[in-house]
Amino acid sequence: MKSAIFSLFENWEDDYQKAITDQIDLVCYAQKLGFDEVWLTEHHFNNFSVTPSPLSVANYLLGKTKKIKIGIAGILLPYYNPIKLAEEISTIKTYDEDRFLYGIAKGAFAIYDKTFNVDALSNRELMFEANELIHRLLLEERVTFKGRYFSCEDISIRPKIKKPITTFIASESLEAIEKCAKEDFSLIGSLALSKEKIRDIFKTFDSFNSKKELSFRVARGINIGFDKKEIEKETKKSAEIFLKSMLLSKDTNPTLVKLLTKEYLEIRENLFDKNRILENAIYGTPKECIKQIKELKSEFNIEALLLKPLVSSQKRAKEVLDLYINEVKPYV
Repeated sequence: MKSAIFSLFENWEDDYQKAITDQIDLVCYAQKLGFDEVWLTEHHFNNFSVTPSPLSVANYLLGKTKKIKIGIAGILLPYYNPIKLAEEISTIKTYDEDRFLYGIAKGAFAIYDKTFNVDALSNRELMFEANELIHRLLLEERVTFKGRYFSCEDISIRPKIKKPITTFIASESLEAIEKCAKEDFSLIGSLALSKEKIRDIFKTFDSFNSKKELSFRVARGINIGFDKKEIEKETKKSAEIFLKSMLLSKDTNPTLVKLLTKEYLEIRENLFDKNRILENAIYGTPKECIKQIKELKSEFNIEALLLKPLVSSQKRAKEVLDLYINEVKPYV
């Protein structure tokens, strides 16, 4: 099982530059420790998670690092021109040395759809159509495409990539699971995803395609230390601050609240539920964390754990990553 960090570029000190440079430093530190991957997020109009342009950050990190793979979980495809995005990805693939990991998502905030003029009820379908066009543009020489949302005629992008890229879907929806089963995509589960839900995902995947295994990654909050009470206190406090900050987005505006569909509310409840995140987090002493990860591994075939330190300082984040690599990973 690979080890990854889940990087939200959190603005703990109300200093945007420091939030970004600290996370870049943390990624470099994770590479030094031997982490396999880092996964970035995409959030807009957010004072706390400041990654509105994850491709820019991924580009910089690819130049800044040498070994660690850089993924985005995920690029919010409904808000992009797929032809332009395909050109950006093909350019990255000329120099990434197979380290760029392409992840997609549909977005979970009503303000995104309103601002970028996308219909909230169709953005999943739009995401899949954009992804189909992107893959064709990357691999085919002359592309004519007529979809419901996008079309092009006799387009050849440059540069061309040498081999297909994998799509990682940051979603737990039925449609995403079916895509993974039928089109060889990979799935990324959220911080709050319970074991029960993971079981359902694997069972559903098997119903669509019983002849292959699901390629599955899952995000988990993590905190490690030797004082159990202090770790529990810090973890709960950090999770609460993190969730409150993520939920204080502009879609609390009364006009935008009207745009929230039942699906939005369910997504928000799943992604930003403190109890669910804490219930499924990995935290405690090294011995306790070893036990928690072993239990997860014993039941599920997980390709990578995406670890988000549930702490509120750069210093503690580094300490947690260090303890994970030296005191936990060798024993799981």
